[in-house]
Amino acid sequence: MEIPVASAVPPGKRKSRRIWYVLSGLFLLWFFSIQAGCLAMRTPDRKWSAELQKKGQQIAPVFHDIPVPGYRTIHAVSVSRSDTLPLVALVHGSPGSADAFLSYLADTALTAVARLVSVDRPGFGYTTGFGRPEGSLYWQSEALYAVVRKLANGRKVVLVGHSMGGPVIARFAMDHPAAVAGLILVAASIDPDLEKHPWWQSAVDAPPLCWLTPKSLWASNREILLLEHELRQMLARWQAIRCPVTAVHAADDRLVPFANVEFARKMLVNCPDFRRKTLSAGDHFILWSRQDVVRASILQLLTGNR
Repeated sequence: MEIPVASAVPPGKRKSRRIWYVLSGLFLLWFFSIQAGCLAMRTPDRKWSAELQKKGQQIAPVFHDIPVPGYRTIHAVSVSRSDTLPLVALVHGSPGSADAFLSYLADTALTAVARLVSVDRPGFGYTTGFGRPEGSLYWQSEALYAVVRKLANGRKVVLVGHSMGGPVIARFAMDHPAAVAGLILVAASIDPDLEKHPWWQSAVDAPPLCWLTPKSLWASNREILLLEHELRQMLARWQAIRCPVTAVHAADDRLVPFANVEFARKMLVNCPDFRRKTLSAGDHFILWSRQDVVRASILQLLTGNR
């Protein structure tokens, strides 16, 4: 009679091992995906033409790599019928890249009257130093100024900034007021008192979690952690902005409170024409869900029909 031999590993332990192997495999997959640049949130130059054509834009994009001496090389994408048209510079939020404005570069109503350029801010896209954030709004402004100086042909520029892009264009208007025709603040983070930092931001910023966070997301977290300090440094300089400003914001924005609009109205004491466009709904993503409103704001600044 054959006597069955008990398994060396009890069923419960075999199941636990399988779960451990699966979790370990998922962890390694996540880690190597991060190291390989997955979740980079950027569109390679080679894909832009096809994406624009899908949206009806027949003008080919032009790619720019513009050095800022002693700093970084700034990558940008432009679409234009003519280099003589006024420049509109588009500045993405955090995280993000130039492709946040892909549908704007595809908008034929805009490219009929303006030269559009979307910029990869430092730390994002294909600007040198991907994943290496730039906390200084001064350097963010200088990076943008290098692009404007290269492409504006001596004309004033209209600046559009979404979310984190808002304080960047505000700082630009403080540093280079003579270069600015107008600002459009879309769901912009500009009031330092409204910058809240939940506990997990500091946790993600430091090891070991920073090693497990995609570079674009880590860079975003770091620059947001530093934003309040940068905004406080700007408090005494808002009177330097002397161009028309439009603030577009949704009342139900839970990421960047609507109260930022009131802060802008209060601080822009020398703004000759401040307008706010309040959307009853749309949350923080009105840049895409309400492109019609942002487009109208751009066209109004370009034509002077405000």
